[in-house]
Amino acid sequence: MAEVTGISWTDSTFNPWIGCTKVGPGCDHCYAEALDKRHRWQGETHWGAGKPRMRTSAANWQKPRAWNKTREKDGKVHRVFCASLADVFDNEVPAEWRRDLLELIAVTPALTWLLLTKRIGNAHRMLEEALSEMSHGLTRWDDYPWPNVWIGATVVNQGEADRDVPKLLRVKAAKRFVSYEPALGAVDWTKFPGIDWIIVGGESTQGAAARPFHVRLARDTIDQCRQIGAAPFVKQLGSKPMGDYIEVLLPFRDRAGADPAEWPKNLRVQEFPL
Repeated sequence: MAEVTGISWTDSTFNPWIGCTKVGPGCDHCYAEALDKRHRWQGETHWGAGKPRMRTSAANWQKPRAWNKTREKDGKVHRVFCASLADVFDNEVPAEWRRDLLELIAVTPALTWLLLTKRIGNAHRMLEEALSEMSHGLTRWDDYPWPNVWIGATVVNQGEADRDVPKLLRVKAAKRFVSYEPALGAVDWTKFPGIDWIIVGGESTQGAAARPFHVRLARDTIDQCRQIGAAPFVKQLGSKPMGDYIEVLLPFRDRAGADPAEWPKNLRVQEFPL
């Protein structure tokens, strides 16, 4: 919860709370649920409908303030993936927790906050609700989309993209991005101009056999990003990467297929939006 992280597209992770409910096929082998079951923080698990979410400690909530002070001094970019073990826009999270999170984001302007959700349809409403409870008097997110907040949606196939990317593009944000991970089916990204960033990757084994990742999906995503002006970021090729058009497991040493040195050169693309 974590000043240093193994997630290649962010600098730190911050979890204001822990817990979630599975909402789609991308959730089937959820690493966060596996960690929650393993650790049983505060003696229980926090996954599923009706399960109480666990707010993290006051000391944990202070960490972004310290990161912000450092970045104010050195001027370096510092991206924070918020809620890697939860979902900011989860219906079962108390609304005051989201308000507290926005208060924290407001006082850490030197950090770039990445709010990635599987519930993008809730984002606009919940942002406005949280703003209305804050002391600065701003009541509409559309009036003042914060320059240090990027909003992202997770999609895994064309059906989810068709349903959720238009919702993402209706939410104002400094940058709007998609996590196409695990990529479970082909997506035509050219249908969605306006996306700033697409992260693509295969599934890694999390206590269950990883589903195949067809490497051509990464190559196609890079090509389509060039067409729509989005920055492509290939995160990993997963624990079961497959070669183009043939069901052959590619021989990577890294368990998650996350070492770019093992990839074909044309897949070693890890760009951030300008």
